[in-house]
Amino acid sequence: MVKSWSLAARFSRSGFSAPVVRGIDMSASGIFRFRKKTVVWVANRDNPIKDNSGNLRIDSRGNLALFQRNRTLPVWSTNISVTGTRNTIAQILDSGNLVLVQNDTRRAVVWQSFDYPTNTLLPFMKLGLSFRTGLNRVITSWKSPDDPGIGNFSYRINPSGFPQLYLYKGSAPSWRTGSWTGRRWSGVPEMTSNYIFHVSFVNTADEVSVTYGVTHTSFITRMVTNETGIQQRYTWNRDAQHWIGFWSAPEDQCDFYGHCGPNGGFGPVYKGVLFNGKEIAVKRLSKHSGQGRSSQAKRTAVIFQKIPLQISSDMFGIYGKKTKPLKQLTQH
Repeated sequence: MVKSWSLAARFSRSGFSAPVVRGIDMSASGIFRFRKKTVVWVANRDNPIKDNSGNLRIDSRGNLALFQRNRTLPVWSTNISVTGTRNTIAQILDSGNLVLVQNDTRRAVVWQSFDYPTNTLLPFMKLGLSFRTGLNRVITSWKSPDDPGIGNFSYRINPSGFPQLYLYKGSAPSWRTGSWTGRRWSGVPEMTSNYIFHVSFVNTADEVSVTYGVTHTSFITRMVTNETGIQQRYTWNRDAQHWIGFWSAPEDQCDFYGHCGPNGGFGPVYKGVLFNGKEIAVKRLSKHSGQGRSSQAKRTAVIFQKIPLQISSDMFGIYGKKTKPLKQLTQH
C-alpha cells in the first residue's frame, strides 16, 4: 500500500488515473472509481510529505510542482525552463505517461514522466542512454513494498562493448540479458516470434535504448524491478481482474552474473573432432551440479546464447549419452 505522502500515477482495470496526492484522486468529481490500483510512477519518492498538506499545481514558472502547506519551495517539481509562454497544463495519457505541455496551438511536450521512470517499465517507455543530452532512463526498485524510495536494485543498459540490459545490486551486476541479435536479447529465449511486443533497439552515436511496444492495444502489461532483485513481467487478466506474472529473471543459480564461471554453466569443456574432420567445442554435463542433466542442458544452451555473436560459433545441438557423434574427444 502506497502511503499518503507521494505524488503517484496509478493504473487500474479501467486505465490510468489522474495523479494522486495524499491518496486522493486529483480528477474532478471522483471520476475514477477502481477496485484494483497499481502504482506505476512516483515523483517525490525520497522526499515524502508526512502529513496531509500536499498541494499539486502549476507554479509561476510553468512547472508542475508539489507543495507542502506553509512552505514556499516545492517538495518536488518538473524543474524545467519553459520557453515562450509559461501557460502549461499537465495531462496523463492513455499510455500512463504524465506530461507537461504548453497550452497553445502546438501543444509541445516540455516534460514527461517516461523520461524519469521509477520501478516500472510500461509499453512504449524508452529505457537507455542519450549520448546527446546525457539523459539515462533507468528503472530502480522501491526500498520495500510499502516504501517507494530508491532501493538497492536498478535495471539499465550498459552501453560498453555490445550493449546489454543489466540488473544491478548497487554497482555490482546481478543478471544480464545478453547482447541484441537483431530480433531479441540473446539470453532471453522466451522472446519468440509470437511474443506480444514490438521491440525497438537503437544503437547509434546519439543513443542506445530499447522500447517495448505491444502488438495490440488490448495487451496491458508492465515490467517491474522489485525490492528483492527480481525482474518481473506481468499482464492484466481482464476475466480474473488481477495481474498475472508470466516471466521473471534471474530464475536459478546460473542466471546470476558470474556464479558459474565467466560464461556460466557446469561441467568440463573438451575439444572434439567430428567424423567429417570439423573441430568443435564440447561441454560435458556435470554429475555434481545438483541441477539434474535436463536442467543443466537447458541452462547451458541459454548461457551459450548470451555470448556475443561476434565472438562465438554456431551451436550444433545437444547429444544424449547413447549417441556417439565424435571421432575424437580431448579435454582442454
